[in-house]
Amino acid sequence: MTGGHTGHAATLRDYLHVVRRRKWIIITSVVLVPLAAVAFSLHQQKLYQASSQVLLSSQNLANQLTGTQSTGINLQPDRIAQTQADVARVPTVASRVLAKVGVADMTVQEFLASSSVSTATNADILTFDVTNHDPALAKQLVDAYAAAYTVYRRELDTASIQRALVSVNRRIRQIGREGDRRSALYAQLVDRQQTLATMEALQTSNASVVQQADRVVQVQPRTSRNLILAIVLGLVLGVGLAFLWEALDTRVRSAQEIGEKLGGLPLLARVPVPGKKLRSENKLVMLEEPAGVQAETFRMLRTNLDFVTLDRDVRTIMVTSSVEQEGKSTTIANLAVALARAGQRVVLVDLDLRRPFLDKFFDITGPGVTQVALGHVPLEDALVSFAITDARTSRVRTNGSGNGNGNGNAGAKPVRGVLEVLPSGAIPPDPGEFVGTTALSDILARLRERADIVLVDAPPVLHVGDAMTLSTKVDGMIVVTKMNVVRRQMLNELARQLQTVPTPVLGFVVTAAGDEEGYGYGYGYGYGYSRPYEQTEKAAKARSEA
Repeated sequence: MTGGHTGHAATLRDYLHVVRRRKWIIITSVVLVPLAAVAFSLHQQKLYQASSQVLLSSQNLANQLTGTQSTGINLQPDRIAQTQADVARVPTVASRVLAKVGVADMTVQEFLASSSVSTATNADILTFDVTNHDPALAKQLVDAYAAAYTVYRRELDTASIQRALVSVNRRIRQIGREGDRRSALYAQLVDRQQTLATMEALQTSNASVVQQADRVVQVQPRTSRNLILAIVLGLVLGVGLAFLWEALDTRVRSAQEIGEKLGGLPLLARVPVPGKKLRSENKLVMLEEPAGVQAETFRMLRTNLDFVTLDRDVRTIMVTSSVEQEGKSTTIANLAVALARAGQRVVLVDLDLRRPFLDKFFDITGPGVTQVALGHVPLEDALVSFAITDARTSRVRTNGSGNGNGNGNAGAKPVRGVLEVLPSGAIPPDPGEFVGTTALSDILARLRERADIVLVDAPPVLHVGDAMTLSTKVDGMIVVTKMNVVRRQMLNELARQLQTVPTPVLGFVVTAAGDEEGYGYGYGYGYGYSRPYEQTEKAAKARSEA
């Protein structure tokens, strides 16, 4: 993004432009991700969680009775708590819980997977959690779990005392059977028996339940929470995808960017896409709708062309593009009619010998430039003349003499100018060799003397080398670029090619200008331009007659 469009560091405005341009990606993500989250939540099984708490005690009655100090691990409360949490997760405790509650359809592993034991921060408390689809069962299981742990913990704490007590009782019985009950050893053993019994009776407070489950909480599904998180995730994902798409999209989006890529060439006109009917019937807007709004753009192109050629002897102009399907043939044909309507004598030559198209616009059949170059027909016979009248859509075919008077109904209306079209003719085996021949140079020279301006429709620059060869035979060039079709790398290569030609590049024309970012005011302002353009046409006609 940074510098990718216009060669400068990206600003907040640039980022906002990306968001606005890719808003549908963001909107789609913000809508689809929450919908998916809600759908997922609604299909989840309802689960409820209950919690109980157990207080841990670190007292050691053996040390208290013997007067010794605890050392080592007993001095680390956090480690003691975590150890007891791990002890509570042993299968023995889980099996006792299931047996006490009477749950037969749950295994020990399933119970351990649906439960947890966690330690509290800075407190000797264990929190027992059990999750189940039945809230009442979840409460029973967690209470039984906490109680089973306290019993198991007491068994562990009293196990050594019980073993010692069993050993002392066995020894006392043995001495009693021997009849030595008055001995000092017997008295010591009885005293030890009483001490151990007392310790066993008191060893019950190292773990005790301090809070049973008083309520259950639904933990699945959490539709509201999932929806909020999904909206945030959808927004982040949408913005990320928007900028990723922007980085991968190499299309240019403004005439300013095209001009900068082409080395600062002037913009001659923004041309809209012709109407669907005109495209389907291969019609020209300057002939079918000369007073329409779209026709104004070609009059603007004609006027701007007059400005860039002012005080310069430019009479032969080649129109080309970077690739095909950019509208160069439509542009040059409408420009030729616009110049003829201004009273100029125009010759339009189709030298796109790869894909000729001008004959379709003017419904021409017959020989063309290739037959003239081969000497099969004279130049005057190959030229097809059209007298452009004041009628809105009238075209009058002349006899080819180029006098502009025509025959038949040509004299019925005032003739503004003459347009002569030289079609391509038969396609040569090697068009690239043909455009470099001396015969073609002679034809262009004769046409230059014959007309006020000669327009040459050339093939795209980046596909074949015909346009580069033709550039040495003309006085100027116009480049046609189509918005959202031409790519930045294409413009870079086109600029490199244009720098090598000796012919000056007069400027560029943007077609499909309706797709240009920020160009939203339409194409012209209705008929508001009719008066100044009529004055321009009258002035041009007066100059030609003089």
